[in-house]
Amino acid sequence: MGEIAALAGFLGLSGAFAVVGLVLAGWMAWRIVEKAGLPGWAGLGAILLTLTAVGTVVPLVLLWVFAFMRWPRDEMVPAITGPSPAPAAPPKSLPDRRGWRLAGGGVSLAFDESSPSYRLTSGSAEQATDLVVPDPSVGKPHARLLTAGTRLGLEDLGSAGGTYIDGARLLPEHGPRDISAARSIRLGRVELVLSRA
Repeated sequence: MGEIAALAGFLGLSGAFAVVGLVLAGWMAWRIVEKAGLPGWAGLGAILLTLTAVGTVVPLVLLWVFAFMRWPRDEMVPAITGPSPAPAAPPKSLPDRRGWRLAGGGVSLAFDESSPSYRLTSGSAEQATDLVVPDPSVGKPHARLLTAGTRLGLEDLGSAGGTYIDGARLLPEHGPRDISAARSIRLGRVELVLSRA
């Protein structure tokens, strides 16, 4: 502390000016150490070396210069002047109007979203939405296909032959299951491959 008082006396500074100078020097040293990224003990050492007047006036002048110089990380992105252009609207995807196809075992069934549901049966078509799979292992009716936009569901109606989605058994108590990403469906002994038409 005597060194600081001696330096202040040498420069002709009174006690109040010495305290203000010491606070400013500490603040400038802290700012430089912070910008230089010296954490912990290295930063404390840098501040102590600066405050104990290692040099005379030159370190204070250098501190003042470095404290207010522009550092690259201080650069701000320049503001855009004038009206900003409106962002382009995201491209709208067209609705998928392709139908669905179940094919295999000598059967090819095509259907689309024009009806919310289709009934898979082995008997003759009683309704316009019946899809016939002529095989004795397929029930009358066997299962129901449900369409909703680009999604397709399948519900077993309690047939004895069983309904399988990619090899997994679908039971009536499971309710409708999404089969949009399924590869194959088995109704009784008939294996059908699902694809978009």
